[in-house]
Amino acid sequence: MSATPTLAPWFRLLRLPNLLTVPGDPVAGALLAAAAVSRAPSASAVAAVAGTSLCLYAFGLILNDLMDIETDRAERPDRPLPSGEIPVPQARMAAIVIALAGLNLALIAGRPALHAAAVLAVLIILYNGGAKRIPVVGALTMGLCRGMNLVLGALALGAPAAVGQWLPVLLAAVGLTLYVAAFSALAAHEMATEKPQGALRWLPFAALFIVLPAVLVASTVQHPPQTLLPVAYVFLMIMTLMRAWLLGGVMYQLQPVSATIGGHIRNLLMVQACFCLAAGLRGLLPALFFVLLTCIFPRLAARFYSS
Repeated sequence: MSATPTLAPWFRLLRLPNLLTVPGDPVAGALLAAAAVSRAPSASAVAAVAGTSLCLYAFGLILNDLMDIETDRAERPDRPLPSGEIPVPQARMAAIVIALAGLNLALIAGRPALHAAAVLAVLIILYNGGAKRIPVVGALTMGLCRGMNLVLGALALGAPAAVGQWLPVLLAAVGLTLYVAAFSALAAHEMATEKPQGALRWLPFAALFIVLPAVLVASTVQHPPQTLLPVAYVFLMIMTLMRAWLLGGVMYQLQPVSATIGGHIRNLLMVQACFCLAAGLRGLLPALFFVLLTCIFPRLAARFYSS
């Protein structure tokens, strides 16, 4: 018997395509912090925080569906929990085990990373516990989860000696927070009969337009480049901004809001690639990897639902 039919409901519950966008946050954070202190990050510590990130994100997704099961019975009856493909007790146990596994992985990277993971877990619980039903608060909490995810990776190298040393890290975390908060606010209108046509659809682009150049400037001033990587950063940044612009413009008019949100989630991989390039030569291979992941994303999204 093939394992696919058994695993497929779990892949849908965990929104497999979205999971691809998660480890890039702590990896980018670790690389930016390493560039700031001129020290190579420990491979085991980075792997640990990437694992923590995946576990806590999966915990949040399961918790989300557990909290929304009654709503999903009415609006999305084909989801794994309301359809009965995954029993609710199994989902509850999986959420607990995955969350504990994530916190234990964070401990491998040290106490600062564990503290960040604990804060991230609290934010996830607050979001699913009711914050998501408050328009601005819900979107901001979701954004903070992704921003803290990047900080989690940076803390794999320990706490900074001075806050100013971490300027590129903090700018990247703020940028990630604002970008995710912006398209999360748009996601609140997925089930609406009419799309919002005001400034809301342009907020994700505006967040990236401000933050991506700021991260490049901060990292270049902090460590003047010895290679042409800033040129690569600018090229990748333009591609990322163009996609965000299209998602707020032509594509927004031609597709449902859910597809626009999926496009922004996919664009997170490009944002992470930019942050990796800002960290210098050490971030080149991770950046290329995240760009390649954007090619895999659409196929997985079509099969396992990305929103």
